[in-house]
Amino acid sequence: MLVATRDVYWNISNGYLLYLVLVASFAVFAYGMWQRIRLWFIGKPEVRWDQVWARLRRVWQHAGLQRRLAQNRVAGLFHILFSWGFVILFLGTLVVMVHEDFRIRIMQGRFYLWFQSLVLDLAGILALVGVVIAWVRRSVAKPRALSRVSQPTSPLDDWVFLAHMFLILWTGFWTEGIRLVATDDPWAAWSPIGLVHGRLLASFMSLEAMLVLHRILWWFHMIISFTLIAYLPFSKMMHILMGPANIFLSDLRPNGILATTDLESETPVLGAASLWDFTWKDLADLDACTECGRCQENCPAFLTGKPLNPKKLILDLQHHLHEKGPVLALAAMKGERPGEQPFESELVGPVVDPEALWSCTTCRACMEVCPVYIEHVPKIVEMRRHQVMLQGEFPQELNLTFKNLERQGNPWGMGAHTRTQWTEGLNVPLIADNPDAEYLFWPGCSGAFDQRGQKIVRSIVQLFDQAGVSYAILGKEEKCTGDSARRAGNEMLFQQLAMENIETLKGYGVKKIVTQCPHCFHTFDKDYREMGLDVEVIHHTQLLAQLVKEGRLKPAREVAQTVTYHDSCYLGRYGGEYQAPRDILAALPGVELKEMERHGSTAMCCGAGGARMWMEEHHGTRVNVERSRQAIATGATTVATNCPFCMTMLSDGIAAEDNSEQLRVLDLAEMLLEAVTPEGGPAAEQTVAQVGENR
Repeated sequence: MLVATRDVYWNISNGYLLYLVLVASFAVFAYGMWQRIRLWFIGKPEVRWDQVWARLRRVWQHAGLQRRLAQNRVAGLFHILFSWGFVILFLGTLVVMVHEDFRIRIMQGRFYLWFQSLVLDLAGILALVGVVIAWVRRSVAKPRALSRVSQPTSPLDDWVFLAHMFLILWTGFWTEGIRLVATDDPWAAWSPIGLVHGRLLASFMSLEAMLVLHRILWWFHMIISFTLIAYLPFSKMMHILMGPANIFLSDLRPNGILATTDLESETPVLGAASLWDFTWKDLADLDACTECGRCQENCPAFLTGKPLNPKKLILDLQHHLHEKGPVLALAAMKGERPGEQPFESELVGPVVDPEALWSCTTCRACMEVCPVYIEHVPKIVEMRRHQVMLQGEFPQELNLTFKNLERQGNPWGMGAHTRTQWTEGLNVPLIADNPDAEYLFWPGCSGAFDQRGQKIVRSIVQLFDQAGVSYAILGKEEKCTGDSARRAGNEMLFQQLAMENIETLKGYGVKKIVTQCPHCFHTFDKDYREMGLDVEVIHHTQLLAQLVKEGRLKPAREVAQTVTYHDSCYLGRYGGEYQAPRDILAALPGVELKEMERHGSTAMCCGAGGARMWMEEHHGTRVNVERSRQAIATGATTVATNCPFCMTMLSDGIAAEDNSEQLRVLDLAEMLLEAVTPEGGPAAEQTVAQVGENR
């Protein structure tokens, strides 16, 4: 049987010294890792190692196949070439070590030649190409996303790492080539890249000179390889290891679930005031950051000139962790906790700009594109909680919102007795009178009190009536779900509203809820479920799409519109629903859909989420104006929405751009009602200018 071998020490004396260097490099690596890991456990405990197979599957998808990185063709290409090239080379190195040092044959025959020679040569050249692409991208293309925005790492870090990688790969080819030529290896053709290097040297060097060069290159190759191992924990390239680890430890719960503060405990932790108040996973997140800038390039606040840059936020916290963390870690080992000593680890102000904190719309665009699953939004909400509930420091506009929610149960501050005025002229049953209704319809505060929102919910119930849907509403017993309070950091007010609503819903035995608003949809389906409410939650576009599919609603009247659809963050990225609204549009006769450049999971926020609906914008361009410009650029005649907040923001944004006469903003329910009403119906024909007046 053919057994191809390669004696790696054929030209090397005292090769055993290699293992002394290896042990030393791993010792430095272990020390560096411990310096990082001990800082993570300053944070609170959290379980992130359940559902192992689901976690491994996510690692394979996003660290192995690199699905998120692949969305950027250039970055995805060089990362795949580079990462898989080095994985294969690492496996090949292990095989050589087992074969030559331990004399254990795990590969034989032509398979050994195929893998250990040809495949490794190809992996090496592909990895080398990946390194070159990365170098060109950083030195020539210089995308804004890669610009340095904080201080944790040296500007030379990238170049040191790329130089290391290049030298490891290239010296590997030279040493392999010299061995192939000098030993006249009969299987040299299986290593074409190395053979080319060897023959090139042989064309102008003597055999003796090549042997000397081989010894020099061999030791240089090994030492820089082991030096890289030791260097990793002290550089930003730690993300090579932390990336897959952080993906494995990512949150497997449905998108957007926030930690629920235990307000009943003797010493409740009200938000994050310092590093102590984050979980250990929050702190591990900071070391996983690749500084790729994808978060900032998808953040509506950053894109419109606000103080928030999610990349800078994470890196500033990372710098703070490494600056203050050692003192806190030492204190934790002694059993000391915050309040016993002035640990000087305050976050908001010294580390995080308050203006940046309150610029976030909680749209999750940053989290959707992060290749290593960093969780930006939960950290922001935790810091907001501390500012609101303990410091009393938040945008003054929220004062009125909080008071209205507390006193009247809605952000508009309207009396509960006016909650059903939108039903005038319609036969909308109350659940108290119709307890057997299949669905509880939740019009929400906008549907009850906002003039534009009232038109939407009236359209929805008229569609329900046409389709014969069994539904009812709570009426005066309904209160705000508390979404804005929670995202603004007022967890105490949110829980108060939530418990009242949950008690009411359980009292009526509600099993299915249809919401008009995606924010209510998310709050019921995720937040309330975490608090013990077990109901099926449906957004109105989902139910309407189902009714159309079943033939209970038959769009017959041609709408004849060019439509662009705005994906709301809380139905899309939070709820995972992108198709139902488009199914409705596809069913409308005469409608041509023109997607905006940012749509689906990459859609830009309207600017109202995270309680921004109730705050003013003081920096840069208004988010809703920028999103409206994107809608206008499609040339559509109608913007379709599914959210009352989006309706308001886009209506105002389009009006600000002087397109009120030519571009309407309609909810999908209004468009569907127009299509199922043969001679035209009560579908909203308001101009955008008129809609803006109703805000």
